Amino acid sequence: MKIWFDADNGPHVLIMRPLAEELQQRGHDVVFTARDRTSTCELLDLYGLEYIKVGGAYRPGISGKVAGTLGRAVALMRAARHLRADVSFGHGSRALPIASRLLGVPTVTMYDYEWVDPRLFNLFCKRVLLPRAIDRERAAAAGLAVDKVVFYDGLKEELYVDGGVRDGTVARELGLREDAIRVLLRPPATTAHYHNPESELLLAELLRVMGARPDVQMVFMPRGPEQMAFVPADFRGQVIVPDRVYDGPSLIAAMDLVISGGGTMTREAAVLGVASYSFFRGREGRVDEWLEQTGHLVMLRSVGEIAAKLMLAKKSAVSGYAVNAGLVSQVADAILAAAR
Repeated sequence: MKIWFDADNGPHVLIMRPLAEELQQRGHDVVFTARDRTSTCELLDLYGLEYIKVGGAYRPGISGKVAGTLGRAVALMRAARHLRADVSFGHGSRALPIASRLLGVPTVTMYDYEWVDPRLFNLFCKRVLLPRAIDRERAAAAGLAVDKVVFYDGLKEELYVDGGVRDGTVARELGLREDAIRVLLRPPATTAHYHNPESELLLAELLRVMGARPDVQMVFMPRGPEQMAFVPADFRGQVIVPDRVYDGPSLIAAMDLVISGGGTMTREAAVLGVASYSFFRGREGRVDEWLEQTGHLVMLRSVGEIAAKLMLAKKSAVSGYAVNAGLVSQVADAILAAAR
């Protein structure tokens, strides 16, 4: 059987790599297409995964995203026509379901933030994979076609953080001091449809608070060069911006805490046992609610909560997280089932 993976964003590479290895070990062929943005192609290169590059960044605004999605769907169809795939798989890629329908290929998507517009997935996907924390009631409230949903046990980050080989050179390459409090800081996705400008106010306060602490070293992970404008000029001596791509788990393992306006890195930190803070101010998803309730994530919902909740300290033991060792096999089974 031939399985077509479409990596539409950087984190998708980490998710797809162990799935591809599992499927290949079972005797199946795996092919990749990739959208050239947010280090997606660089991560595929880092892991030695071959791919067909299809499309890049879209123009800003809703019209730019719609036009970009449709244009990339057509380009994907043309690029994948000769592959003769039996099933396709993406993690929220919107161009992939359209291209797959045009080619007559059953498609599966997987995502973990329920408040995205599900209409494309409802219309074109054979299966939608969701973490069990998003139950049927929440999935229905979010507009998903619940009859297409397959729930999996755990978080998507468990596909790749458990037992992975860590790059032990990260701290040295970044110039991180042993005695410093090492903070990984990730800005919000300011171009996402769910972005709330309140998160930028929290980011400014976080930078102010940590910039006043000489014992803190910040590793700033902008989503694009324009986000360097968030960092005040007088703090830039304390801010380290990586000049190459690192895999997320290796980067996070070198940190004392992770603070992000998004989701993937806070969840990676939670699973890895690193103190995790989120200042995401879009509509809260069930996964983050569950992580907060179980003590694996601290939500910073206002500027005032930063002083009350943020603990700037060296790494200490945090509550353990039980990883589902069978998740890769479970998701691989769901992908193959959609082809039958």
